[in-house]
Amino acid sequence: MSPGDVRKFKRGSGNAVVIGHGLWASRQGKWIHIHLTGPDDSHTTVTNNPESVRFHRTLFRDLRRTLIKQGCWSFGEEGAETLDGAGHAPDPRYAHKDEAIAARYRPIQLRGEGLSASEIVLRDRERF
Repeated sequence: MSPGDVRKFKRGSGNAVVIGHGLWASRQGKWIHIHLTGPDDSHTTVTNNPESVRFHRTLFRDLRRTLIKQGCWSFGEEGAETLDGAGHAPDPRYAHKDEAIAARYRPIQLRGEGLSASEIVLRDRERF
């Protein structure tokens, strides 16, 4: 399959397509842009710059993972700021809400040492 190739197939009650996209990363100043090319000479980018209209944290994270898995990421750990320790990136717009919620409750310590129940709930929420 080459960039721009399109294949249709049946999926569920409707039709679906598989589209061959070209995918690569390049530096533009301080930030990294991941480029996608597709059918009809389409081209778009996503960036790790949170101030850009082309910023999309989860799309950048997922495309970065794909490039790393295929050995096509030449920027080392750059771009990893879109991830947390569990491989998910917390959304900074909601960080204050989690802290406010946690502050209202006294943590319940589980058996042994480690995370409290409140910390586990907040950590698990980041996965969804």
